Amino acid sequence: MQTELFDAILDEKIQVARDRLKALKSSGELENIHQVFIINEDRRLIATIPLEDVILFDFDKTFGEQLESREFRYVEASADIEDVASMFEQFDLSVLPLVDRQGHLVGRITSDDMYDVIEERATEQIYNLAGVNDDVEQEEDLLAIFKNRASWLFINLITAILASIVISMFDATLAAFVSLAILMPIVASMGGNAGTQTLTVMVRKLALGDIDVINAKQAVIKEFIVSLLNGLIFSVLMGLVAFVWFDIPKLGLVIGLAMIINLLIAGTFGALIPLMLKRLNIDPAVGSTVILTTATDVFGFLSFLGLASLILVK
Repeated sequence: MQTELFDAILDEKIQVARDRLKALKSSGELENIHQVFIINEDRRLIATIPLEDVILFDFDKTFGEQLESREFRYVEASADIEDVASMFEQFDLSVLPLVDRQGHLVGRITSDDMYDVIEERATEQIYNLAGVNDDVEQEEDLLAIFKNRASWLFINLITAILASIVISMFDATLAAFVSLAILMPIVASMGGNAGTQTLTVMVRKLALGDIDVINAKQAVIKEFIVSLLNGLIFSVLMGLVAFVWFDIPKLGLVIGLAMIINLLIAGTFGALIPLMLKRLNIDPAVGSTVILTTATDVFGFLSFLGLASLILVK
């Protein structure tokens, strides 16, 4: 918080405030001033006015006579710094006044002050999505870094084993149709990438405060529809590729249906996983990718090989 700011009382003439601001700027007491904070006699914040608007006012009148009803944003000085950073990002603010619990103006925060906080939070989200701890990575202790990364790799190993167990359930089908083994990675890869896209969008929206657990319904529906459209388009494309490649019409049908199912699963899980973690008071970025990978791999292989067993194997 900075206490360096320019305020004016509601009944003060604009010309008087202008002369006062000029004197303060000339003496070097004020710098980087872009707004006038309007207060009453008790220093309660009433409004904020950009300087570019003030110069259009009639200087012979008071701020109260010129002031129109307008929305302005402020925050209590005791607010969490993460919430303040979200406000700067969401509303593209250059400055934000700070008040105490009684509404008295006590200071301001500028976008320059928030830059490091926003950058640090964005970095933390990127690390968390990759299963890496930001604080640990800044240390020089190689053992600590190794332990942190190894814990997440161990979880990934468990998910990979689960996917392999699903594949082993259809070993006879794979033995009969070697082409299935060639096409399997495509189904898993498409599901994983589609899920990561949705996951990244949802985590970012939650971080910015654009959505929360209560009002996220529209965002989930949007991601579901996008996943369905992608599934339809790429199912047709991949179905044709499989048919031309292996000259087996039913194989094209199998991978086409599996593509639709897996992209729908990827989009749905990618949208819901961050919301579920948020409801549990867990950072939505932490662990999301591991859960998503498990869902897309397990359900992707299950749908592809299951459909192959039903359609190809007589």
